[in-house]
Amino acid sequence: MSLNKLTLAQVSWTNEAVPKSEQFGDFYFSTDGGMAEVEHTFIQPNNLPQRFAGLADKQVFRMAETGFGSGLNFLMTCDLWLNVANETAQLHFISFEKYPLHNDDLAKAHLALPGLVTLAKTLQENYPVLLPGWHDVWLFDNRVRLTLWFGDVLKGLPECDGSECSKVDAWFLDGFAPIKNPDMWQPGLYQQMARLSHLQTTFATFTAAGDVRRALEKIGFTVKKASGFGKKREICSGQLSQQRPYSLKTPWFSRPQPVNKRSSIAIVIGAGLAGGAVANQLAKAGWKVQVLEAEKAIATQASGNLAGTVHPLITADWNLRSQWYLQGFESTLRTVLPWLQESQADSKVLMGNLSGLVQLAVTQTSAKRVTEAIERVGLPKNFARLITQAQATEIIGTEAGASGVLFPNGGWLYPKAVIERCLEDEQITLFTDQKVKDITQIDAEGQTAWQVSTHQQVFNADIVVVATGSLDQHLNKQLNLPIRPVKGQVTHLTSEQQALELKIAVTHEGYSTGCGQGLAVTGATFEAPDMSQELSLESHQANLDITKVALPNWLDVTAEKVSGRIAFRPTTPDHLPIVGAIADASWMESAYLSQSHTHAVYRYEKQKYQTGLYVSNGHGPRGLMSVFLAAETLMADISGTALPQPLSLYHASHPARFAIRLWRSGKK
Repeated sequence: MSLNKLTLAQVSWTNEAVPKSEQFGDFYFSTDGGMAEVEHTFIQPNNLPQRFAGLADKQVFRMAETGFGSGLNFLMTCDLWLNVANETAQLHFISFEKYPLHNDDLAKAHLALPGLVTLAKTLQENYPVLLPGWHDVWLFDNRVRLTLWFGDVLKGLPECDGSECSKVDAWFLDGFAPIKNPDMWQPGLYQQMARLSHLQTTFATFTAAGDVRRALEKIGFTVKKASGFGKKREICSGQLSQQRPYSLKTPWFSRPQPVNKRSSIAIVIGAGLAGGAVANQLAKAGWKVQVLEAEKAIATQASGNLAGTVHPLITADWNLRSQWYLQGFESTLRTVLPWLQESQADSKVLMGNLSGLVQLAVTQTSAKRVTEAIERVGLPKNFARLITQAQATEIIGTEAGASGVLFPNGGWLYPKAVIERCLEDEQITLFTDQKVKDITQIDAEGQTAWQVSTHQQVFNADIVVVATGSLDQHLNKQLNLPIRPVKGQVTHLTSEQQALELKIAVTHEGYSTGCGQGLAVTGATFEAPDMSQELSLESHQANLDITKVALPNWLDVTAEKVSGRIAFRPTTPDHLPIVGAIADASWMESAYLSQSHTHAVYRYEKQKYQTGLYVSNGHGPRGLMSVFLAAETLMADISGTALPQPLSLYHASHPARFAIRLWRSGKK
């Protein structure tokens, strides 16, 4: 999936501070009273006050809007939600905006909304970075989830999951008028509405244009007209009365059925970053979690390094990997930033620092990639900012060997401290020295359950999540996971071995960062297929050499004088993690792989999974930017809730993708 560079909204202003779109020559909301207009046009026709008030505990109400604009509809909906909805219920508001307002214009537009000052301030503070694609924002103590798609709505809607748990309950059709914005009011819009709606789904829109009414009726909505607001003569609204069948375009990546809790016990195999993140999500959802670690302590592999860097992945074409890791980066920030604030209040705990990272363009390739990304994608300065060599030197605190990019929200984390924080929940029990021998599906009172055997004992649970990393090739082979271990050696540095303490984390051909108490780490090597676990002078020298190029005056030490550690990263053929439910291999062979790959898609059945068996693995060197999004995605599948990512990214990390790709290419 390719995404186009964003074009920001060009706006002019009336005396009442009401923004007008220069692209469409129309106002974002009525100059006669925007809030009253929203109430009359969208809130009441969708019967939202009564529907919100009638929600049960933990129920989710999902809305979709075509045209986020100034966020007025969203703010009005939130105001109503927070006042009348059950406190345990959740509002999921999905909105699409091809021409998003700049942060400054958003704040200025909100000056015309005096009754929504507090809510507007919260939105401004959490407004996502202006990059194309999907962004999740959690607000008001997680009572509201805002999913913003920056880009064409006709590209964004197909990215929404259409499973029963993800259907839309109410639509706001609020793009500019069809005569001024014909590109949006296309058949594809209505077809996607039908796919994403259920028989109680309602809609409301400011337009009563005949083409719009007829298109909505054609896809199964009843449509009724009513008097408009102010100078507007008519509006229309309605409800879906006829639902048509819809065939999945990728049935082999269909979502699994949610798990029926029997004992509410979950087993997570592996106490590294991936396992810790999943255990934390499960515990917050009410599961009793047993974490089984093969070693005598947590974080013994790559998760045991003194520091790991956190920053987005920039590619020149903003490909699937860039998009996946942008979402992963955003997930890491919303999870870890509150923990960092807690750790800063406790001087005994040093979890890391996410106040900035510099990526030095030490090779022509890396410099070209960054330059092309800025030109093609338009990276905003609050996300990534080009800096000169002199600026890099000033920011880092020692001479930089090249120009580079500043990531204001990047930085470094101590993975072990992050894992410890993940496992703090009282619902989690850690069992160490538990090398897993076998995972077996069993029948428990007529329901599928799992038995996990270790060298020490036997555990039973409703679900199992395998997060073992690279070295447990027995389990990886059993689950058909193409995980390859890649050795990496990092070099540890004392304060005496550094000319000074780095002010900020730095990446180059490797990475270098301080990690508290005067210590620093630099590295790391990539040594495949070497599986030896002995530290080598050659690897230390390789680390010192690349560091010397990037930071020529930082170190004065020889390879013989340093210490370090070795770890094995779990990597995959396409450099994306493996996340999700494990398919039934024999069923997949019979239904797909042994069949012709050229049939019409509707002829293939939905994927069949091993109920209650999941994986989060293959996070490679970017685990700090992927494990939390992976855990959110797994939790969505386990509990049967809406995905935290678009379908293309969900499919891109699906466990069955390698076998399916081979088959679909005709090479199987």
